[in-house]
Amino acid sequence: MKKIEKLLYYYHSFSLLKKFLLAPAIGLVLVLPFYIFAFFSMNEIKNSVKEFNTELNPLQETAFNNIFLLEKIANDMNSAVTAKEVEWIDSAESHAQKIRQNLHTFFKSDYEKDAQDALIAFNAYYETVRNVSQKIIENDNCYTNIEDDTKKVIANYNTLDSLLKNLKLKIKQDIATSVNSLYENTNFLLLNGNFIFLLWFFLSILIVLIVYRDIRYKINKIVEDSKEIARGDVDFEKRLCIVSYDEIGQIVKSINVFINKLHESHEELSEAKKELESLYITDGLTGVYNRVKIDEIIDTELKKQKRYGAICSVILIDIDLFKLVNDTHGHLAGDLILQEFAAILKSNIRDTDYVGRWGGEEFIIVSPQTDQNGALSLSEHLRSKIEDFSFTTIGKKTASFGVATCTENDDIQSLIDNADKALYRAKNNGRNQVICYSS
Repeated sequence: MKKIEKLLYYYHSFSLLKKFLLAPAIGLVLVLPFYIFAFFSMNEIKNSVKEFNTELNPLQETAFNNIFLLEKIANDMNSAVTAKEVEWIDSAESHAQKIRQNLHTFFKSDYEKDAQDALIAFNAYYETVRNVSQKIIENDNCYTNIEDDTKKVIANYNTLDSLLKNLKLKIKQDIATSVNSLYENTNFLLLNGNFIFLLWFFLSILIVLIVYRDIRYKINKIVEDSKEIARGDVDFEKRLCIVSYDEIGQIVKSINVFINKLHESHEELSEAKKELESLYITDGLTGVYNRVKIDEIIDTELKKQKRYGAICSVILIDIDLFKLVNDTHGHLAGDLILQEFAAILKSNIRDTDYVGRWGGEEFIIVSPQTDQNGALSLSEHLRSKIEDFSFTTIGKKTASFGVATCTENDDIQSLIDNADKALYRAKNNGRNQVICYSS
């Protein structure tokens, strides 16, 4: 497993050019042993041809020549006996010397022993045939042991002829073996050379296809992710995970750097957007929702009421005699009272309620899924908390509450008007109380 990972690491570290050069490189590694073998085989074939041309072929010619010379010696001896000319016997000496020289040429070859046996047999034959021929001529073809001498000459001739022919046959067989070896080695090289070429060819195609598919996959991945970035669908938590140290790897690295910078810009824009949204929907002084956001919330809840029959209540709150605070203690003290008042409301409403500043010293609470009784209970709770609270500078302060619950015929304006009417009654009835709107 580690070896495979190491090979993959080396592969990914190659440039595109080196990856495509893998095919001929691996092919060379595959073919190199064959070429080394072919080199030595060709040397062997070369040596065999050289041996054939410089040794076997001349030796074969010499072997043929010896048989031919032996026949000439026999003919010369027969001619001398027939013509009864002793001087003619010496004419065979040149042939005899040539045979001896030829046999000596075999002494430096693999046929030395056969040549030595043939030379011994030749000397025995030549001496016998020369002596017998001379005796026959001198005795006019008639002496006591002529028949035995003739048989001896024939026996020596047959022995020598057999040795010379066996020597010639061995050389012929060795030549045939050498030729067959050359043929087999040549065929082996041709067949295996074709096989190695085909193997290298298909292996090269396979490697090129693998490299091509790897590069195509990486490029397609880069193109797809780039399209996502162009469409704005990029996942900033995700990066291009393509392991490659070639030119494609450099492109991936650049894209990831671009995504990082884009992510940073996106984060900055998101923060700015949140701040803008907060400024758009939040009252700057008290930190609660402003009138724009409250209108959106009421509109959403009224749509739920019309579609699903969901109920919703609105509570309008007014700080009692707030103008006296500004007139007596100044607007800064008044702003502080508004902030503390908003804090009381935010800390005492439910998680599902929304609180906002409606205007001046008026606040509003939107309570989804809350009927009149629930809104009344919440208002009483808030009124009690406000009454018990000791405000900075001015001490105790109270507030009046107007509650209205939506009906299927209400819109934003009518619902707010109903809550405002209830609030007006609460203030006219002596303040610091909760009044529910009733038609």
